[in-house]
Amino acid sequence: MTRRMAGNWYDNSKGIIILRKSVQELLLLVTCYALLYRLNSVLKRIGAERILPSWLPKARGLDHIKQLIQREVWVQVEAGLSRGMWMRLRLPGEGAYWRGTHEPEVQKAIFCAVRPGMVVYDIGAHLGSIALGTARLVGKLGCVVAFDGDPENIVRLKENVRRNELADRLRVVHGAVWSSTRSEGIPFRRGGMVKSQGGVEADGNRPVVGTGEVITVPAITLDEFIGTGGPEPHLVKIDVEGGEYEVLQGGSKFFRSQRPLILAEVHHQEAANQICSWLNDYQYCLQWYSAQADVAVRPEVQDSKDFPRRLFAWPPEYEGATWMARVYLRPCALPKFNPCGR
Repeated sequence: MTRRMAGNWYDNSKGIIILRKSVQELLLLVTCYALLYRLNSVLKRIGAERILPSWLPKARGLDHIKQLIQREVWVQVEAGLSRGMWMRLRLPGEGAYWRGTHEPEVQKAIFCAVRPGMVVYDIGAHLGSIALGTARLVGKLGCVVAFDGDPENIVRLKENVRRNELADRLRVVHGAVWSSTRSEGIPFRRGGMVKSQGGVEADGNRPVVGTGEVITVPAITLDEFIGTGGPEPHLVKIDVEGGEYEVLQGGSKFFRSQRPLILAEVHHQEAANQICSWLNDYQYCLQWYSAQADVAVRPEVQDSKDFPRRLFAWPPEYEGATWMARVYLRPCALPKFNPCGR
């Protein structure tokens, strides 16, 4: 009996040793990936992207490693618009949301423009990295409506809303905002490994980098949503992976009467040309921003390398020049919430 117990104890100990070794190997993989990820970020920041292609093809296994080591955990956002908010993220793949470094110029623009009591639409909200912080800005008297077509994103977004106790001011809507309302739904290609890259695949449009399965999701126009009781927004943020023009077309009545601010990510030149023409018809002023080059660009500049571009648009009666000056103010530090002199 003693010998059998001793044998069992030895086997259990061996299992513990093996488990401990596996954990150590996993931590080593995480550390290696984190170091390479930070090196990549530093090289881009100092303008050394041109040397990256020489070694990146050899490191394609990093994506596979990232998939293997990803774990869903609750974290508090470290900086930016949603600083301090809780999010359930898959790390390290969604680390930019944790650090608060995702789309910094969009975060600045929203922080500069949004005031307590406002209504904001986040179309293509993903997990709420922008919507959560915006809900804090609008306060209890305001409202954020977050739309997304991917059902998995909707589940995780609702969890983030509940964890931060924002249900009284952040409404989550499952559906694709489009140029037409379709009772039968609309084809939506999911994003694949990167869940933020999904979008509508219909009417000649498809998400620019979406690689997931095609599902059917509800489709509604802005005019239909507002006409059936939705609050009228003061600011509309659009990031739908290539269908931004369709979203604008579906709000023609609303945009002529209410004149909200518009923030959009535009993914290719054809869409940029269509949107410029649309904005001209609706008498909007605009500013393009190249996230790749980290500079403002003129609308007539046609360079595929400048996409995706950020679009900031406003009606002539709004102080758009002041808004843009605050957004582009380099010395500001968004994590301290002072880019607009607040």
